[in-house]
Amino acid sequence: MANHVRLIETEVINFAGLRHQKVEYGDITRISGKNGQGKTSIGTAPVWTLYGTDLFGNKYNPSPTNYEFDRVFASTILQVDGMPIKFAREIEKGTNSFYINDVPVKAKEFEAAVSELFDKDEFLSFYNPIYFFGRHWTKQREQIMKYTTPPAKKEVFQEMSRLSPEQKPKDITLNPAAVKLNELMKKHTLDDLQKIHGGTGGKKSKLEKEHIAAQSRTKTLQEQLDRLPVLDRDAEEIRLDSAELLEQIRILNAPIDAAEATNKELNELKLQVESAKARVAAARDRYMEAYNEPIEDTCPTCNRLLDEDSVKAVTDAKEHKKKLLRAEHETLVKERNELEAKAAEIQPVDLVEQWRLLREAESQRDALEDLLAAEKRRSSLAAEVEDAKQAEADTLANLKESVFILDAIKSYKAKEAELQASKVQSLFTSLSIRLFKYVKTKGEYEPDFSIQMDGKDYLALSTGERISAGLELTEVLFKQSALICPTFIDNLESYTGRISVYDQLITGRVVEGQELRIETDNAIR
Repeated sequence: MANHVRLIETEVINFAGLRHQKVEYGDITRISGKNGQGKTSIGTAPVWTLYGTDLFGNKYNPSPTNYEFDRVFASTILQVDGMPIKFAREIEKGTNSFYINDVPVKAKEFEAAVSELFDKDEFLSFYNPIYFFGRHWTKQREQIMKYTTPPAKKEVFQEMSRLSPEQKPKDITLNPAAVKLNELMKKHTLDDLQKIHGGTGGKKSKLEKEHIAAQSRTKTLQEQLDRLPVLDRDAEEIRLDSAELLEQIRILNAPIDAAEATNKELNELKLQVESAKARVAAARDRYMEAYNEPIEDTCPTCNRLLDEDSVKAVTDAKEHKKKLLRAEHETLVKERNELEAKAAEIQPVDLVEQWRLLREAESQRDALEDLLAAEKRRSSLAAEVEDAKQAEADTLANLKESVFILDAIKSYKAKEAELQASKVQSLFTSLSIRLFKYVKTKGEYEPDFSIQMDGKDYLALSTGERISAGLELTEVLFKQSALICPTFIDNLESYTGRISVYDQLITGRVVEGQELRIETDNAIR
């Protein structure tokens, strides 16, 4: 990048109403004349040659509107760090052409050659002091801050911890916020710490939700604990009573078990007796059916009378059947009688009282066991409540730590902004610069930029005041930058203050009734 740029010569043809004009620059070049003579156009020509824009960086077409022309042409010879270089731009029949040292080049090559020499915004800010004020505030701030180093961490920490304006840096002891940030910033940048702890996904937001959840859990567990009964006597005493009742239950259960076995046997015998009775009755019915069965004396097939031998055979068969059925009946009666005799020998046991005593003992023991279970649950819940309280306390402590860190970051950024603004402000005399603004909803300082002169915003300044503001700003930019280049001041008739530039000065002044005049180092051209 270049360090020193001078204007040697500018020539224009059919440029914004100037049919042909050549300017050879001196240390001071004065352009004067009545309105409409092309003073501003001459000042614009070097900018259009280099960038195709007007003095404020806007796209610009300098084609004449009041006469016919064949082409628009502008060339400028620069001296860059002692070496001359000629740039030219031309519009012919709607086509743009570019030249470097009279050699045709492509647009990209032309743009690259210019950008290698100096930064466009920097050059335009120096050449046209008012250019800076037409830029977006973010660009203005970026340009002002470009050569301004932020205050060192050590300085910010000290100023954060300062107790009085008179306190010397060596006597300042860092406050807890500065100590904490100093430790954390060894591993993370300030912006990283802001992301870690702030924002919707940061620790603070998460811990706030966790703390609310922890409070709710503690409350719920405490309410459950409060609903459980409190023992009115020692738990060990209750356990001993429960053990005694368990032994009573065991003793009471022994005869019940034996009696139930006896009663079960008796019931089973009774069932067997009833079954035997049914079988006896059935055998008797079968015998009586055989007994009452008549002896037929005719053949059931042909109805012929049976002979005596046949009748005797039928009679003998009936008697044989009766004999078998009688024997079966007698056997079944014997079995029934034996079962009835066996059942008669067993006496049923009355368990009503025994069961009453057992249930009473079991009920008493169940009540004791419920108390012990509740006490066990109470002890468990009490432990859970303590754990929940500890978790709540730990979460709150972490939340407070995160809030403390975020507050420390805010304090650091506020002090850093104050120091940086003070440092930049010290470069100016009549201009007031604001680099940060306080956002109340966030409780933070955010980057900002505004310029005032004697308490007035730039847009409220007169033309002369704007020139004054531009010159002061240009002087600061010159001091910050390594680049030295010409300065063009238009409408000089509105300005009566001192003019101080680092090298070439070009001025445009309205003089009523005067034709265009260019004066260079007191020579009239």
